[in-house]
Amino acid sequence: MAHVEEDGELVRRVAEGDADALRELYGLYGRLVFGVAHRILLDRQLAEDCTQDVFVALWRGARTYDPERARVTTWLFTVTRNTAIDIVRRREARRADPLPEDEATWAAGTEPDAAELTAAADTAERVAAALGELPRTQLEAVSLAYFDGLSHAEIAERLGVPLGTVKGRIRLGLDRLRELAPAYALEPEVER
Repeated sequence: MAHVEEDGELVRRVAEGDADALRELYGLYGRLVFGVAHRILLDRQLAEDCTQDVFVALWRGARTYDPERARVTTWLFTVTRNTAIDIVRRREARRADPLPEDEATWAAGTEPDAAELTAAADTAERVAAALGELPRTQLEAVSLAYFDGLSHAEIAERLGVPLGTVKGRIRLGLDRLRELAPAYALEPEVER
């Protein structure tokens, strides 16, 4: 729970205009925000834009954060989900406008529909909330492995910890996520 309080302190500092606190929050959660955005948008550039928009929104709206209502991670991922859905809606609205013949290069049916994107956004938000329950060391190792795609050896090198420590943190983090899965509706329902 210590990192929950530390995160709240960082947001308080951001609200006071502390750019270093914003950089620290970005360092902690930027990859996770990007991962959620990418899962919803299915486009790397749009996910990068969404991530930037989320941290700009954090900078501008940190004063509105209420630690009694949500953890910082939950708040960030809710903003991410909403921002990504807004991007999808804008993109769909542009597609609804007829394009000149030479610009209509995208093939109909190749993009997921709004229901699929909404379902992906809901799942991403639940995953993000569950990830927010992990201790910071496990969260960092899991996010480097699954969102950045780094090998265990690369993670060990980046974090400056032994390979066994990285493997242990990832295993413990994944075990904890499995425990949390029912609470966050992350497991598929079994038909009876």
